[in-house]
Amino acid sequence: MMSRLYIGDVLEVVLDSYNNKGYLIYLAKQIPIGFKMFGLYEVIPTVEGYNINEIRNKKIAATIMIFEDKNWKKIGRIKQNNKFAWPDQYERDFDDNSKYVIYHWGDGNEKNIIKIVDNEPDLGLAQKGSTLFAPGALQYYRNILRKLGLYNIPENNNKIQKVRDDVELDGLYGDAYYFAREILIKKDKEVYSIINRRYKEELLFPDTALQLYMGVLKAEIEEDYIEKEVVDKYRLLVMQEKEYLSKEKWLNKQVKLIDEELLKLNLE
Repeated sequence: MMSRLYIGDVLEVVLDSYNNKGYLIYLAKQIPIGFKMFGLYEVIPTVEGYNINEIRNKKIAATIMIFEDKNWKKIGRIKQNNKFAWPDQYERDFDDNSKYVIYHWGDGNEKNIIKIVDNEPDLGLAQKGSTLFAPGALQYYRNILRKLGLYNIPENNNKIQKVRDDVELDGLYGDAYYFAREILIKKDKEVYSIINRRYKEELLFPDTALQLYMGVLKAEIEEDYIEKEVVDKYRLLVMQEKEYLSKEKWLNKQVKLIDEELLKLNLE
């Protein structure tokens, strides 16, 4: 298991099934929420990799927030001389999914909305506000390197991605997860009722309702606040949608992970 991270720590990550390596640097932690911002180094991925002294002279191609993987390898630390400037970020407008909200964390403590725009080209230099899980972060990293002409292995190569494991938490499941987590971060304890109001249409169909309750329950487990109604709805839908889950291998894997967490909590 990877030890505690400190600002400036550099991580070596395996980018693909060919064992090509890339490098991240831990730049900042958003307080009080605790999101971690990483820089993605501009390198030509190789099997041999680089040492910490070679990394010092590389540029940072992009920054993203990541839930890091415990198996990523720490190779050293590069002292940061300047205070990290948190970038503008964006996310879908909860009230109108056709629009984007651009915002900034004031001094890392307060989320300030800058403006709402209609199209992706209007986002400017704002970066995606989601915190990516390890597979999604690596996919994003590969795409950045590909755009820079430093990596040319196609993303659809079946040696890299045979199943839907190598994507960020997305779709309705991801949308519900991030929305529920934002509610909980704000210390609002009426998640179940808020979610039911927000996702009325999706709740009409069992397959989308299942994804919705999966996302909400995942957020509640992580934030240590679990509503019985959510657990009951989730379990009922899992039973009802066994055939659907047998065809959706990625979602089925997420169900197993959630079930493992519920088992640890010993819920009745």
